[in-house]
Amino acid sequence: MIDITIPGRGEITIKNILFDVNGTIAVDGRIDGSIKKRLQDITRKVSIYILTADTYRTIEKEMGDTGISIEKVIPPNEAEQKEEFVKKLGEKETMAIGNGANDALMLKRAILGMCVIDNEGASSAAIANADIVIYGKEKIFGLLDNPKRIVATLRS
Repeated sequence: MIDITIPGRGEITIKNILFDVNGTIAVDGRIDGSIKKRLQDITRKVSIYILTADTYRTIEKEMGDTGISIEKVIPPNEAEQKEEFVKKLGEKETMAIGNGANDALMLKRAILGMCVIDNEGASSAAIANADIVIYGKEKIFGLLDNPKRIVATLRS
Protein backbone atom coordinates (compact mmCIF):
# COMPACT_ATOMS: atom_id res chain seq x y z
CA MET A 1 0.00 0.00 0.00
CA ILE A 2 0.92 3.60 -0.51
CA ASP A 3 -0.51 5.90 2.15
CA ILE A 4 -0.74 9.60 1.37
CA THR A 5 -2.24 12.46 3.37
CA ILE A 6 -3.02 15.42 1.15
CA PRO A 7 -4.01 18.68 2.86
CA GLY A 8 -7.46 19.63 1.57
CA ARG A 9 -8.14 16.08 0.36
CA GLY A 10 -7.48 13.86 3.34
CA GLU A 11 -5.96 10.43 3.65
CA ILE A 12 -5.62 8.15 0.65
CA THR A 13 -4.54 4.52 0.65
CA ILE A 14 -3.58 3.20 -2.77
CA LYS A 15 -3.82 -0.57 -3.08
CA ASN A 16 -4.08 -0.86 -6.87
CA ILE A 17 -2.50 0.95 -9.80
CA LEU A 18 -3.85 0.61 -13.34
CA PHE A 19 -1.48 1.37 -16.18
CA ASP A 20 -2.47 2.04 -19.76
CA VAL A 21 0.22 0.86 -22.18
CA ASN A 22 0.68 2.71 -25.46
CA GLY A 23 1.75 6.28 -24.95
CA THR A 24 1.89 5.76 -21.20
CA ILE A 25 4.56 3.13 -20.49
CA ALA A 26 5.23 1.97 -24.07
CA VAL A 27 6.31 3.53 -27.33
CA ASP A 28 4.98 1.83 -30.45
CA GLY A 29 4.02 -1.24 -28.43
CA ARG A 30 7.47 -1.68 -26.86
CA ILE A 31 8.11 -1.41 -23.13
CA ASP A 32 11.67 -0.62 -22.09
CA GLY A 33 13.31 -3.14 -19.76
CA SER A 34 13.88 -0.50 -17.08
CA ILE A 35 10.14 0.30 -17.04
CA LYS A 36 9.30 -3.41 -16.71
CA LYS A 37 11.68 -3.66 -13.75
CA ARG A 38 10.16 -0.60 -12.08
CA LEU A 39 6.66 -2.08 -12.53
CA GLN A 40 7.79 -5.33 -10.94
CA ASP A 41 9.48 -3.46 -8.10
CA ILE A 42 6.32 -1.60 -7.10
CA THR A 43 4.34 -4.83 -6.89
CA ARG A 44 5.92 -5.10 -3.44
CA LYS A 45 3.73 -2.17 -2.37
CA VAL A 46 0.58 -2.38 -4.52
CA SER A 47 -1.23 -4.58 -7.01
CA ILE A 48 -0.40 -3.61 -10.58
CA TYR A 49 -2.75 -4.08 -13.53
CA ILE A 50 -1.98 -3.45 -17.18
CA LEU A 51 -5.18 -2.31 -18.87
CA THR A 52 -4.79 -2.04 -22.62
CA ALA A 53 -6.46 -2.04 -26.00
CA ASP A 54 -3.18 -3.67 -27.18
CA THR A 55 -3.00 -1.55 -30.33
CA TYR A 56 0.24 -3.17 -31.49
CA ARG A 57 -0.68 -6.71 -30.31
CA THR A 58 2.55 -6.95 -28.31
CA ILE A 59 1.43 -6.99 -24.67
CA GLU A 60 1.94 -10.70 -24.02
CA LYS A 61 5.40 -10.60 -25.57
CA GLU A 62 6.30 -7.44 -23.66
CA MET A 63 4.84 -8.25 -20.23
CA GLY A 64 3.97 -11.96 -20.26
CA ASP A 65 6.96 -13.04 -18.18
CA THR A 66 6.58 -10.40 -15.46
CA GLY A 67 3.70 -11.92 -13.51
CA ILE A 68 1.79 -8.61 -13.73
CA SER A 69 -1.92 -8.91 -14.49
CA ILE A 70 -2.87 -8.00 -18.06
CA GLU A 71 -6.44 -6.98 -18.86
CA LYS A 72 -7.55 -6.18 -22.40
CA VAL A 73 -10.32 -3.87 -23.50
CA ILE A 74 -11.94 -4.29 -26.88
CA PRO A 75 -13.75 -1.85 -29.16
CA PRO A 76 -16.20 -0.29 -28.87
CA ASN A 77 -16.52 1.45 -25.49
CA GLU A 78 -12.91 1.07 -24.41
CA ALA A 79 -13.15 4.11 -22.12
CA GLU A 80 -16.19 2.70 -20.34
CA GLN A 81 -14.51 -0.69 -19.92
CA LYS A 82 -11.50 0.97 -18.29
CA GLU A 83 -13.76 2.98 -15.99
CA GLU A 84 -15.65 -0.19 -15.00
CA PHE A 85 -12.36 -1.89 -14.13
CA VAL A 86 -11.55 0.95 -11.73
CA LYS A 87 -15.00 0.49 -10.12
CA LYS A 88 -14.43 -3.27 -9.88
CA LEU A 89 -11.13 -2.81 -8.02
CA GLY A 90 -12.49 -0.03 -5.81
CA GLU A 91 -12.18 3.55 -6.97
CA LYS A 92 -11.27 4.86 -3.51
CA GLU A 93 -8.12 2.71 -3.39
CA THR A 94 -7.12 2.66 -7.06
CA MET A 95 -4.80 4.97 -8.96
CA ALA A 96 -4.99 5.14 -12.76
CA ILE A 97 -2.23 6.18 -15.14
CA GLY A 98 -2.83 6.87 -18.83
CA ASN A 99 -2.60 9.32 -21.70
CA GLY A 100 -5.32 8.63 -24.25
CA ALA A 101 -8.91 9.63 -24.80
CA ASN A 102 -9.92 6.10 -23.81
CA ASP A 103 -8.18 6.65 -20.44
CA ALA A 104 -10.06 9.83 -19.51
CA LEU A 105 -12.93 8.16 -17.62
CA MET A 106 -10.64 5.89 -15.59
CA LEU A 107 -8.43 8.86 -14.69
CA LYS A 108 -11.47 10.74 -13.43
CA ARG A 109 -12.99 7.75 -11.59
CA ALA A 110 -9.83 6.67 -9.71
CA ILE A 111 -8.89 8.24 -6.37
CA LEU A 112 -5.80 9.58 -8.17
CA GLY A 113 -5.45 9.94 -11.93
CA MET A 114 -2.10 10.63 -13.55
CA CYS A 115 -1.73 11.65 -17.19
CA VAL A 116 1.61 10.98 -18.85
CA ILE A 117 2.78 13.13 -21.73
CA ASP A 118 5.52 11.30 -23.60
CA ASN A 119 6.39 10.47 -27.22
CA GLU A 120 2.76 9.98 -28.29
CA GLY A 121 1.45 13.06 -26.51
CA ALA A 122 -1.75 13.02 -24.47
CA SER A 123 -5.39 13.67 -25.26
CA SER A 124 -6.94 16.84 -23.91
CA ALA A 125 -9.64 14.71 -22.24
CA ALA A 126 -7.01 12.70 -20.36
CA ILE A 127 -5.25 15.88 -19.27
CA ALA A 128 -8.51 17.46 -18.11
CA ASN A 129 -9.54 14.39 -16.08
CA ALA A 130 -6.18 13.77 -14.40
CA ASP A 131 -5.20 14.99 -10.95
CA ILE A 132 -1.54 15.15 -11.98
CA VAL A 133 0.02 15.62 -15.42
CA ILE A 134 3.65 14.61 -15.88
CA TYR A 135 6.10 14.64 -18.75
CA GLY A 136 7.87 11.32 -19.31
CA LYS A 137 6.99 7.81 -18.18
CA GLU A 138 10.06 7.60 -15.95
CA LYS A 139 8.57 10.33 -13.74
CA ILE A 140 5.75 8.00 -12.70
CA PHE A 141 8.06 6.01 -10.49
CA GLY A 142 9.65 9.04 -8.84
CA LEU A 143 6.21 10.07 -7.62
CA LEU A 144 5.33 6.56 -6.45
CA ASP A 145 8.67 6.17 -4.67
CA ASN A 146 8.32 9.56 -3.00
CA PRO A 147 4.61 10.26 -2.33
CA LYS A 148 5.48 13.64 -0.76
CA ARG A 149 5.88 14.83 -4.35
CA ILE A 150 2.21 13.96 -4.89
CA VAL A 151 1.33 15.86 -1.72
CA ALA A 152 3.32 18.89 -2.89
CA THR A 153 1.44 18.91 -6.20
CA LEU A 154 -2.10 18.31 -4.90
CA ARG A 155 -2.27 20.12 -1.56
CA SER A 156 -4.79 22.94 -1.41
